Amino acid sequence: MKRFVKIILAAGLLFNLFPAFAKGSEKSSGENFVYPYEYRVVVNEISGVSAPYQVDDYIVFTAKDGPNHIGIVFDFEDYKTIHSFFRKNITDIDNKVIDSYRFYILELPKDTESISYRLIIDGIWTTDPTNINKYYNPYTGIEVSTLDVKNNHVDETQASSQGVHFIYQGESGLKVRIGGTFTNWDSWIYELTETRPGYYELYLPLPEGTYYYAYYTGTKSFVDKTNPDRAWSGEGREASKIVVD
Repeated sequence: MKRFVKIILAAGLLFNLFPAFAKGSEKSSGENFVYPYEYRVVVNEISGVSAPYQVDDYIVFTAKDGPNHIGIVFDFEDYKTIHSFFRKNITDIDNKVIDSYRFYILELPKDTESISYRLIIDGIWTTDPTNINKYYNPYTGIEVSTLDVKNNHVDETQASSQGVHFIYQGESGLKVRIGGTFTNWDSWIYELTETRPGYYELYLPLPEGTYYYAYYTGTKSFVDKTNPDRAWSGEGREASKIVVD
């Protein structure tokens, strides 16, 4: 039955399921956004309303549909920026909506270990009903929802059960590409993003298996120095090795 159910995003959202995604905030209304492929993967895997949970560098918040507007504010922004939830519709094979819910995905700031937040539901500030972890400040008289998160500062390439988070550290301003057995050694398909000076990242969803790869700048190729697992081809070419399981 699952194959006859399609999950689509509401037409009013600025989302394109294949090339791009948009993150919501009231400041961003009317603008076009392009977001990483891993963000799209996280969105597609949301299956309903649940307590907030972490997927790599993202925190997924969900809520029941019904209110006209649901927003979320965070402690690291001093609760000043309201980010809007999006609606996700589930339709059957006839494109009839059979269920819907709201969601917001937060990309964690670096070196974050915990976050506090509040929801704003149709103008009313409140805690998150899906999250049992709350803190009441007796000095301000305000209760907030809290969430402990894994330190997401990654200094080495890491594999998870769903893909690989590739890391390269070097000079700033480079164009660092990647090629491997997952691209048939074509190094012009994927390019790492410099997220801070000299720090480059790329997440690729990959099925279970063993993969070999190398980084490229110009015509030069080199192994991933953050990954000690190596392999050599019959021609003596060295490559990095990583396993997704």
